[in-house]
Amino acid sequence: MQAATGSSATDPSTTGSSAGSPGPSSTGSSTTGPSAGPPPAVGGPPVRSPGTRARIIDAALQALREGGITGISARGIARRGDFNQALIFYHFGSVEGLLIEVARSESARRSALYADALAGVETLPELVAVARRLHDEEFASGSVAALTQMLAGAGRSEEMARGIWEALEPWTTQVHDTIERLLVGTPLAGLLPAEDLTRAVAGLFLGIELLTGLDPDGNTTSLFTTMESVARLVDTLLGSVPAPPPAGADPSAPA
Repeated sequence: MQAATGSSATDPSTTGSSAGSPGPSSTGSSTTGPSAGPPPAVGGPPVRSPGTRARIIDAALQALREGGITGISARGIARRGDFNQALIFYHFGSVEGLLIEVARSESARRSALYADALAGVETLPELVAVARRLHDEEFASGSVAALTQMLAGAGRSEEMARGIWEALEPWTTQVHDTIERLLVGTPLAGLLPAEDLTRAVAGLFLGIELLTGLDPDGNTTSLFTTMESVARLVDTLLGSVPAPPPAGADPSAPA
C-alpha cells in the first residue's frame, strides 16, 4: 500500500471535485488489491482538517456496514461521502490505513460509552450483563456488522490485523481492569493471569459478533442468558471457597 508523500501536499478540496473525478485510485482499488498512489502535490503548506478526517471515517464505516469488506474501494467510499477520493490517500495513506483508523475510532467510542458501566461492575453476572447490553446496542446501530467485516479483512492483511488488534486496546484494557478487580480477594487471585482471562473474554465476545454476522437471526438472547447463569454459578462457588492466606502466613493460624 502506497502512503501519501510530499510535504508540500495540500488538502484536496472537498468542493468542486466529485468522487468520480480523475485522480488517484480512479479504478476504485479494494483493500486486497494494489491501491493507487497519493494525490498529486501542489504548492502551499499542508492543511489537515479534523472535520474532513471524521467525514471520511464516517463514510468508510457506512460502506462497511452496508457493502462489506469485499466491496470496499476508495472510489466507493468517496462516492458515499461525496468527496474527492484523493482525500483518503492524503489523510490516511491507503484504504487499509483508513480502515484501521475506523477501528480505532469505533474502539474509542465504545470505550467511552461503556467506561462507567464497566467501572461499576462488581460481580461476574454484572460483567456478562454489560456484555449483553454492548452486543445489543452495537448490533442495533450496525457497528457489529462493521466490526465483523473488519475482522474478516484482517485475515488477509498482516498490517490490518495488527492495526485492528492495537485499535481494540482501549476496550480490552477496560475489560482487563474489570477482571483484575473482580479477582481480588478470591481463591483465583494470583492463580489465573488477568491477561489470559482478558484475551479469553475478548475472544468470546468477538466470536459472538462473528457468529451474529454469519447468522443475524441467531438466538444470542439465549446465549447471554446461559452465560449469566454460568457466571452466577462461578460467583457462588468463588464466594464459598476461602481465599488463600497471604504468602508467608502460617496456614494453621486462625483467620
